[in-house]
Amino acid sequence: MILMKLFLALCVALISCGVAAANESATSVESDEIQPRSLGSTWEYSSYYFEGDTMVSGGTAQERVVGVQELDGVKIYRVELVTDWRTLFERLSGASLDADAYSYFWEYNSAEGSHHFSENEQGATPPGSLEHFSLTLPYPVEVGFKYHADESEYEVIAVDRKIEVAAGQFEVVVYQFETQYSDAPEDSDRQRLFMGPGVGLVRWEMDVKDENGKWVLDCRDDLFSYEIK
Repeated sequence: MILMKLFLALCVALISCGVAAANESATSVESDEIQPRSLGSTWEYSSYYFEGDTMVSGGTAQERVVGVQELDGVKIYRVELVTDWRTLFERLSGASLDADAYSYFWEYNSAEGSHHFSENEQGATPPGSLEHFSLTLPYPVEVGFKYHADESEYEVIAVDRKIEVAAGQFEVVVYQFETQYSDAPEDSDRQRLFMGPGVGLVRWEMDVKDENGKWVLDCRDDLFSYEIK
């Protein structure tokens, strides 16, 4: 019983520290970039998964800009994405993250919007030309705009959606895209990116198909802290 009380007290302390850190590190940026990037900037997310209508805490995720270089006269930024699904017990025991928890990609902004390039799975291979990037987040944009990028079909479903997360209240542009896998159609998914101009990704959601072929919400990441250098 004593150990259980100590454990619960530790959980409360960790949550309180997380909320305090979120409030302290949230940054207001005067920018119209749909995905601002600069060296050392970070975005922290709380991760959840859904069991029916119940949202269950599942870990954390972090985006951090870890590199910058010039390519064809344009600054491009290397972003590290870390997805941490360890349980609280695993974290307290010092269990390390698996290698597949880490992934990397490159981005740059232009007057057209945000361009994306995923690194080769065989190694940290940077893009050799701006032509290797895809315009994944055109901006500014209008509701109903449809386009193809990175083998997925995108549609802008909102441009002034208001949402509230731990990091604050934001007005976001919502991009939705479907990825169909011909060799494994049951693994097809539908994702949404809730992007705050001058802030970046505020919320991410993914739908999967149930046994009846209907889209259902499967998981979500919500921004709880960010710092743009």
